[in-house]
Amino acid sequence: MALAMAALLVSEIAQMRAIDKSNALRSDSLTALVFQFEREFLRTRQALGEALVSRTENDADALSLRYDIFLSRLTLLRDSPSVALLTGREEYRKVFAGLEPLLVEMDAALSDRPIRFAGLANAQKRLNTLGPDVQALTLAADSEVALLLEHQSDAMGRQNGLIVWLTIAQLALLTIASGALVMRHRRLEAERRAMEQLTQELREARFRAESASRGKSQFLANMSHELRTPFNGLIGMLDLLQSTPMNAEQTDYVQMARTSAGHLLTLLNDVLDLSALESGKLSLKSTYVAVPHVLADVAALMQPLAKSKGLEFHIDLPQAVLPLVFVDETRLKQILFNLLNNAIKFTEIGHVHLKVFEAMRMEQTIALEFEITDTGIGMDSQTLSRLFQRFSQGDDSRTRKFGGAGLGLEISQSLARMMDGEITVRSVVGTGSTFTVKVRVPFHPGLSAAAANSPLVQPNPVTQEPTVTGEGATADVVTQDMRVLVVEDHPINQKLVAVLLRRMGCEATFCENGEQALDWVQRKPFDMVLMDVNMPVMDGLTATRAIRALQGAASKLPIVVLTADVMNDANGQALAAGANDFLSKPVNADRLRALVGKYAGEKTFELS
Repeated sequence: MALAMAALLVSEIAQMRAIDKSNALRSDSLTALVFQFEREFLRTRQALGEALVSRTENDADALSLRYDIFLSRLTLLRDSPSVALLTGREEYRKVFAGLEPLLVEMDAALSDRPIRFAGLANAQKRLNTLGPDVQALTLAADSEVALLLEHQSDAMGRQNGLIVWLTIAQLALLTIASGALVMRHRRLEAERRAMEQLTQELREARFRAESASRGKSQFLANMSHELRTPFNGLIGMLDLLQSTPMNAEQTDYVQMARTSAGHLLTLLNDVLDLSALESGKLSLKSTYVAVPHVLADVAALMQPLAKSKGLEFHIDLPQAVLPLVFVDETRLKQILFNLLNNAIKFTEIGHVHLKVFEAMRMEQTIALEFEITDTGIGMDSQTLSRLFQRFSQGDDSRTRKFGGAGLGLEISQSLARMMDGEITVRSVVGTGSTFTVKVRVPFHPGLSAAAANSPLVQPNPVTQEPTVTGEGATADVVTQDMRVLVVEDHPINQKLVAVLLRRMGCEATFCENGEQALDWVQRKPFDMVLMDVNMPVMDGLTATRAIRALQGAASKLPIVVLTADVMNDANGQALAAGANDFLSKPVNADRLRALVGKYAGEKTFELS
């Protein structure tokens, strides 16, 4: 379209120039010049004839005037640009060739006074001779002008035709462009409708995915609760059974059952952690902790496991005093438990060592490295390349000797990265492996764990249990006569908690839902409440909020949420509802004893 418009513009400019040229010809017409020249030529010849007949002074003057006019017309004819059309013709050259001697004779005769009429007679002959040539020149001028006008007319016709065709082409292009725009509009409209449909489908798919995710989360929460509830009874009762008199065979059976239950619980925890990591719902709950105390807890659990296989086990702390670090203690222990458990599992002879380094200390953060070295079976490069992949194991053959779901390392790596670190490994087949956990966490610049940096684990691991000192030690607490209200609807869990509390010397009162608990705390004084969450009539969180809304001392009762629900930020929800502490099922007897002892010093809450 742009090219068509440009061509149309060029044609219009050419037409304008042709019109200008034609106008120029009308103002300075070639035919007019030639006609006036011929007319003056004839008048001069006539005046010359009359002068030759009369030979008077007046006729001589008239002849001179006419001759001057003739010369002026000759000059106009010769100098006018319009004469360019004639200069190439024979008629023009013949006329001007004949005029040259004529002008010489006329100039010579008319320049003298009196005029020499004898010289003019020859000039008259020349004028008569040039007459037909001058007429021929006039005809030639008419022919050239006619030819020029014909050419201009043809050119203007062609230009008009071109303009017509260009206009038609422009209209065609406009029609095509309009059609293309209509088609494009329809296509865009179709694409818009398709995009809207796709957006709607994606919105519905997202809604279905979110619903599925919520359903998955709810399913996992329900399954977690439903699995942990019997686990609480199973593991709790096995622990109680182990504390009763049994023969060697019974002790062995109970120990195997307790080990299997513990393995199932670990597997359940790994699946729940993996689900929480995938959904982005797993978050770190950091507090300031002393690294030696964390390692003391790790040693207390790992030392007996290593000893049962005859392995040397010890932990080395750095010589420098470590500050209190801001870290999720539970998740840090989980990483170390996973790696140490694997090291012990894959090591038959030799040792498992845990060494702690302070890699770097900056203004606000400290970089710690936990290096776990074993003398186990080791791994080749192919195994190392897929070590941190889900369901990957060091030995994944059908004849593999070691069990496990292959989730622990992936979860540990994810947790380490959440702590701004990572886990690296180097290994040699048949020699052993070294796992290094690197974390970068904030630290308290004003507090250190100097007291806790005294040796936590004595370096004779095979023959001696780890000696824990400082805050890591389990202190004897006075729990005698603690009045505890247990809100629990499951009969087995009621029985388990009743036994544990009775062994602590506590006085336990049981009810089966939150509504009954709310009634009990207003009728009888208690020192603390163990509150389940999922219960009929009124759940535990609602009951906790209702107790906090009471007037008097009952509203300040220490409430410990004891639940099998560990999904959906159950800990955070419990604390937000007003609980003082959170304890997950299966119940750990030592942890329960520590919590009861924690609030033993705050008894007694009397009713107002």
